[in-house]
Amino acid sequence: MSMIDNPAAVAQLMELMQAQLRIAAFPSKGVVRALRRGGVTASVDHALAIRRVFYLGDEGGISMRCDTQSGYEEGIPRLADTSARCCGSPLFRPIRAYQLERVRRTAAAGP
Repeated sequence: MSMIDNPAAVAQLMELMQAQLRIAAFPSKGVVRALRRGGVTASVDHALAIRRVFYLGDEGGISMRCDTQSGYEEGIPRLADTSARCCGSPLFRPIRAYQLERVRRTAAAGP
């Protein structure tokens, strides 16, 4: 069985993210729906502040804890679930590259 994530690339990206924490990230529509089901006010137009990043292994990928506009700290299951508008910073490109590669490799791995 092949791995979805490249461990060295994940470690490097997480190190970059840790150094920049309190990163602005816009949630995807799916994340907004999940947050709203939990009673949290959220919108694709309002950035969440990423406070912590951690790795959930090959199955879950990079995950994070965010402050919502309601003032709650919520878990976002995967970095891949944040919008492409994530962080107007130097992290945009490496995060977007991780997201696209993870989607591609997950699809290639099949069910």
